[in-house]
Amino acid sequence: MKYQYDIALSFATENQDLVEKVYHYLRAEEITVFFAPSPECQRILSGRSQREVFYEIFALKAKYVALFVSEFYLGREVPMEEASIAFAKHGDRGSVIPVYLDGTVLPTYMFNPKNQNYFRSNNVVEIAVHLAEKIKSNKSNNEEGAMRCGKQESNVRIVGNRAQKQVFINELKGHIEL
Repeated sequence: MKYQYDIALSFATENQDLVEKVYHYLRAEEITVFFAPSPECQRILSGRSQREVFYEIFALKAKYVALFVSEFYLGREVPMEEASIAFAKHGDRGSVIPVYLDGTVLPTYMFNPKNQNYFRSNNVVEIAVHLAEKIKSNKSNNEEGAMRCGKQESNVRIVGNRAQKQVFINELKGHIEL
């Protein structure tokens, strides 16, 4: 399935500053992110029911959902709704990532804690790196699998890094005239 976003970020407004820093890091890593306050996402939300848009994003258009759980998160209706939607649609695939910011945890009726990955930190860099690594490792595994599933193995491997995309040509059969 093709997703519009690699990850959607769900948070309480009290934690927006921290989440915004994570958002900028992920964007710098060329990860597509749904972060509601961003200008591009505000255009999506403009003139539409927020609940409908959030359902589309958290249920259908984002491959991963990060829940920035705090005491404020549990006290807000919209973030808890986003969490319920995410677990209902993605919970069995392990693509919902609760990030416990302050020791507050999600209620166990929402998901099976034994089967769920979670991350406990309030450090922006740790959180951003953890999320980026999870998304990128999944992307590279999917790309390698797709290349193996084709009729022919590709001789071109694309490697991403923060500075630029590089193309390496491996084991070319035949002659290349330069």
